[in-house]
Amino acid sequence: MLNKKITIIVVVFIIFAGFLINSILSNQKESMKRRPQSKKKKTTKIITVQNQDIQTEFEISGHLTAFDKVELFAEVSGILKSTKKRFKEGARFFRDETLIQIDEAVFKNNVLAQKSSLMNQLTLLLPDLSIDFPESAAQWKTYLKEFDLEKPLLPLPTPDSDKERYYIASRNIFNQFYTIKSMEETLAKYTMQAPYDGVVTQANINPGTLVRAGQKLGEFTNTDVYELVASASIQEVQHIKPGDNVTLTSNEIDGKFKGQIQRINSVIDRESQSVKVYITTRDSRLRDGMYCTAHVKSNPINDVTRVPRNLIVGNGHIYVVQDSVLALRKVEVVAFENDKLIIRGLEDGTQILGEPVEGAFDGKKIEK
Repeated sequence: MLNKKITIIVVVFIIFAGFLINSILSNQKESMKRRPQSKKKKTTKIITVQNQDIQTEFEISGHLTAFDKVELFAEVSGILKSTKKRFKEGARFFRDETLIQIDEAVFKNNVLAQKSSLMNQLTLLLPDLSIDFPESAAQWKTYLKEFDLEKPLLPLPTPDSDKERYYIASRNIFNQFYTIKSMEETLAKYTMQAPYDGVVTQANINPGTLVRAGQKLGEFTNTDVYELVASASIQEVQHIKPGDNVTLTSNEIDGKFKGQIQRINSVIDRESQSVKVYITTRDSRLRDGMYCTAHVKSNPINDVTRVPRNLIVGNGHIYVVQDSVLALRKVEVVAFENDKLIIRGLEDGTQILGEPVEGAFDGKKIEK
């Protein structure tokens, strides 16, 4: 009897729960039917042009080369002498310090012999000169008094007349004088001095070896000043000039260092359609051959606006929006800036597309 009552209660409960669930689901369906469906309209992003003065920044890269680098060649022959500081790669020399010394003893003695001969000729000339040209004798006596075999020849006294000049020439004075001056120039070539502070970057000789005229002895480099040679586009060089400051970086060293544009080539490379830009820089961390990047800021470009590159259509056109209708407008591309373009030719307040529109054409109507 008890089991029968329980069964009846369970059946009644199930029937009641079924009616309740069915009622809830019916209400949800009615609510969904009554809910209005909103229609989404696709709108187009619009930009309003506001012209301004813009300073662009672009990057150009290249390898550093020493601004001053000389190849040293012997102009005379002889045995290389040892010097206080050896001419070896990595050796640093200061300006006017002796780099290379070739044994000049034999040639120097020849120069001294020629000077002695000239001195003898001048001594023989003075008595006759005192008689024939007494007014000029004093300056020649002074010259002879100051004559020093160990020092470079001083300029000869200037004759007061053509007659005196011919008289001195007949004694072979001028010929001997210029022969000795030429020999003095050759004698100076036995010693090579540093033209600036720098470092030996190549050394091909050792003391005690025979040096021949025309032989390459090494290379000497100024490590204080370097030059970066980089290529820039035609548009980029229109907005920079010599004297502009730039910032340089390199993956090889940390930090930044300063540079300055020294020259801009006027010739365009036929293959790359680019122009060479020469930038000088000074920094003790730099090395010849290092790859560097120059970050260049242009001079301010007047009355322009910046737009995404992908908005330009065809040969310098852009879509403007007039009364919700697209119209192509010709513009001037003034400069490139990563994924942006600097353009000129649009008036303030002009509306343009803010992003590319699929299927855009001249005259297409859009939703703002």
